Amino acid sequence: MITIVSPTTTMNFDKNIRLNKQSIPIFKDDIDYLIKLLKSLKKEELSNLMNLSEDLTILNHNRHKNLSTKNNPKCESILAFDGEVFNCMKICEFTHEDFDFANGNIRILSGLYGILKPLDLIEPYRLEMKSKLVNNRGDDLYKFWKDKITQNIMNELSTHKNKILINLASSEYLKCIDLKSIKKDYTFIDINFKEYNSSKDTYQTKGLYAKRARGYMTSFIIRNKIDKISDLKKFNIDGYSFNENLSDDNKLVFTR
Repeated sequence: MITIVSPTTTMNFDKNIRLNKQSIPIFKDDIDYLIKLLKSLKKEELSNLMNLSEDLTILNHNRHKNLSTKNNPKCESILAFDGEVFNCMKICEFTHEDFDFANGNIRILSGLYGILKPLDLIEPYRLEMKSKLVNNRGDDLYKFWKDKITQNIMNELSTHKNKILINLASSEYLKCIDLKSIKKDYTFIDINFKEYNSSKDTYQTKGLYAKRARGYMTSFIIRNKIDKISDLKKFNIDGYSFNENLSDDNKLVFTR
């Protein structure tokens, strides 16, 4: 079973966690090509590409200039990303066994790196998957990455006992996978988190809460070494519980 998650636009390379293992991103040639494109962008082009403020433009323009240079900082991807999902994983409480399991079963999608193992070493960058960065495969990153990411996931799933792809990624990043190809040979399960609205007597998805819940769920999978759907349904962190009435064979809904 493989679980996919989205990266974050915020990064932190100063976490006081030291790991005894690292790995290397798989798509080196593709990454090098995109780095060259990023280095060629002027500040105005970078700002327009991702609708960045002046401060964020300067920060990321400098980051991109330093990519692949000798002294540029590197960090394991699971430690480098610093948004709601990763904060709610409580990574500081992980054991070495947890990190090993994560590296074998969790994959982080990325505009620059394509797909990352949690222990893959990465550098500071910003490149959102939805960015319309013209490249040698098309006019956006979906065209650049879709075939490569999809084939990589399928190859990895073929080696797993339970050949299931669990989606905890955002819609922006899920678009970089050809789900039709995945579903031909493997099981795809989408995970939703919903909040009860008493005034409307219904359950609704709320963005911030859903992000946090994806982090809680990812941590639950890692720390409990989850590899079966039946065990996934036992998730009960922060008041959530499995809602069978709202779920189906390809979608698990957790409500509170």
